[in-house]
Amino acid sequence: MLKKYLQTQQDNFDIMRSRHSQLQRQAEHEQQRSSLLTQHINSMETSRQMVCSLSLQNLSGLKVIMHDMAQQQQHRSLLAQQEAAMQQQACSKQAAYNLAIEQVLEKRRQRQILQQQRREQKQQDELAMQMYQRQRVLG
Repeated sequence: MLKKYLQTQQDNFDIMRSRHSQLQRQAEHEQQRSSLLTQHINSMETSRQMVCSLSLQNLSGLKVIMHDMAQQQQHRSLLAQQEAAMQQQACSKQAAYNLAIEQVLEKRRQRQILQQQRREQKQQDELAMQMYQRQRVLG
């Protein structure tokens, strides 16, 4: 029964690791989007290159919007990284839990082996005693 439970926990662990990989990829993607957005903002025209005041106003407004977008993207990136880190912690705890169950199972197996060895030794001792007693009676 404990072996079945361990298998269930191992299946859960596999699902958790898969989810962690997915979250890791998502965090990397969000970070990449943030970097690309920052690069785009940095590559925008400067006010020295503008001639018309309307263009300067448009550029200023666009930069404000882009900076807000960059902040939001950085926030999404941070959240994705935090979620991946929390999933990693959950995976670590699950791995430790599975290891503890495996250790319990191994101790049980070792105990069963020892009990079997003792039973066999007891049977051998009894046979040796019976053979000794027969030899004395016949002897």
